[in-house]
Amino acid sequence: MSVAYEVRTELAGPRHMAGIRAETTPGRLAGDIIRLLDVVWPVLRGQGIPTGHNVVIYHGGRDGALTVEAGVEVLAAFAGHGDVRPTATPAGPVATTAHFGDYSRMGGAYAALEHWCAANGRRPAGVNWEVYGDWDEDPGKLRTDVYFLLETG
Repeated sequence: MSVAYEVRTELAGPRHMAGIRAETTPGRLAGDIIRLLDVVWPVLRGQGIPTGHNVVIYHGGRDGALTVEAGVEVLAAFAGHGDVRPTATPAGPVATTAHFGDYSRMGGAYAALEHWCAANGRRPAGVNWEVYGDWDEDPGKLRTDVYFLLETG
């Protein structure tokens, strides 16, 4: 079954977050995201910080490695603790689409964004991120917004 993705452009502002930067591989990615978030959440709960959604920023990588920042949107200032530090998604022009369903099937969202960039003469700037909607036991109700920062000029 093919899923149709609607790609749109917007000028994204930064999403402020508490996050941890780490090196991982595609094979370890899902487990590492959970492990990193399991470090961030207790820090924010301990400080009573109001939060938004989980976010993962992908900074690229080389030789099969990925540099990621996994974290949680923060709605107030917080004190960094250990590896958990203030960070933010990039600001600027983006192409974005929403994926509905299991996280393991998000490849279609990435393919749609890559196709849109090629068809519209736009180049990704090399940083992308995912904003995960509220958790639901039913994978069909999961929403993940995927963003590609676009080159300017």
